[in-house]
Amino acid sequence: NGTNDQMAKEALMGAQEAGAEVEFIHMLDLNLVPCNGCISCVTGRDGVFAGGSCRCIRKDDLNWLEDKIYDADGVIFVMPIFEKGLPGFFRAFQDRFAGPSHDIGMLTIAKSIWEKNGSPAGGGPDPRAFKPRYATFIGIGGSDWACRMSADYGLFAMVQMWKVVDDLVFTWAKSLTMEDDRVAQIRQAGRNIAKAAMEPESYKYLGDPGICANCHSRLMYLTDDATTVECSVCGIKGELVVEDGKIRFAYPPEQLEHAHNTIPGKIKHVEDIGKNEGAFAAAKQTDEYKQRAEAYKAFIQPSRPEK
Repeated sequence: NGTNDQMAKEALMGAQEAGAEVEFIHMLDLNLVPCNGCISCVTGRDGVFAGGSCRCIRKDDLNWLEDKIYDADGVIFVMPIFEKGLPGFFRAFQDRFAGPSHDIGMLTIAKSIWEKNGSPAGGGPDPRAFKPRYATFIGIGGSDWACRMSADYGLFAMVQMWKVVDDLVFTWAKSLTMEDDRVAQIRQAGRNIAKAAMEPESYKYLGDPGICANCHSRLMYLTDDATTVECSVCGIKGELVVEDGKIRFAYPPEQLEHAHNTIPGKIKHVEDIGKNEGAFAAAKQTDEYKQRAEAYKAFIQPSRPEK
């Protein structure tokens, strides 16, 4: 019942005013365990390369939450800002819901395999995963340490190719509930996403334009020679140029084919992962790998608390 909950409900009020059916989920009430890196969602019997559903095999509340999100036309996320970005409990969710098991590129490959060969586990990916879905992101910070929040949200939306309507980041916002202008912004954001979901032809991005013209991110990565710049969200590579005294991120049009938020870019990523996984699987069968792995295993064991 703190500021984040209050503002989530404020946005839902706006969506309801615009004609949407609304539901409130408090993520901290859910049991969402971290990803353990088993990659069953990719290489398992029900994984991507088997034409499976790609659903996570860990037993907690993720599948319940997945159903809620898949049944929705739009989702509003309201999160506190921890150390400039997303809080840890959401990152645990992100690793599993915005990882390979839910990436549209991965699911497209899985669907193609399932349609051609079927799947040993039965059905293919959930058809609801491919439905156009809208998202609004709201970050609430207690100080001005907030510069990574929008990029973190962008990475989450990029995986499933959600259409972002609003991207709002509020700094020095502990008393946000009492700030009428900002509260009105949040109410309007609720109306905006409801309109986008009900009238898809009216959709347009209403958030911060950012620096990257493709994904609106402001987070850029400079290579060692400091000449090439990569957008840390969509992966497009280009350069920073100064025009009329302002810095602009410029990239050649062909870079869009490699962008992480486009189907061609995603398919290329899946193909690269497939090659890498194949090489790793072959290496694991060699005597040299087995000897090295056994040596590491025998060297030391992890410490654990006594129970």
